Amino acid sequence: MNKIYTKDIFESIYEIWSRKNPSYEKHYDNDIIKVLSDFSKGTNETSDAKGKILGAGYEVLIMAYFIGLYSNKKKPFGEFNDIKDLGQRIEFWGNIDSKKGRKAYPRLREYIFISLVAKTPDINWIELDKGNLTPNEVANLLMDTMEQYINYGLSFILEKMKDDEGYFYRKDSFLDIFKGLTRKKTSPSTADDDIPDSLD
Repeated sequence: MNKIYTKDIFESIYEIWSRKNPSYEKHYDNDIIKVLSDFSKGTNETSDAKGKILGAGYEVLIMAYFIGLYSNKKKPFGEFNDIKDLGQRIEFWGNIDSKKGRKAYPRLREYIFISLVAKTPDINWIELDKGNLTPNEVANLLMDTMEQYINYGLSFILEKMKDDEGYFYRKDSFLDIFKGLTRKKTSPSTADDDIPDSLD
């Protein structure tokens, strides 16, 4: 019988994954991250004064990730080799209260991890259980999925900014995006079916 139980394996994978830094295309630093956040300064009181809607740079990556996830679209780096990371491991994302009153959000890291487990089809869990696949290899597969979602999300944000330079200066800009991505689309025929029969 395998001495490593499933719970221990998942905890190990989560710990390895959380110590990693997702990479992204370097040009997004100036194009998006420095525009929307206090890049390399963390979440602080000066964000609103400078017109920044987000605090730490990783918050841009979180938004980009969920845009990719809810769009169900990934974008690999391809031939683009000029990539980098923020230098802040996932385990530190949202781990402290901000000076602006925003509460820490450590559970969000768990939600991201769970969604990655669900959306990474290349993981052979049987081989992992047999010991033929290591937790680190699984964490790398999860990170690849995460980076592809982030890369798509960043390209989506950049296109929005090109179409409307002031779009992300509105407080509800990301909320509107997520509402659009998660709202069920109904066809005219479906809408007609929802109309109750007349009582006459």
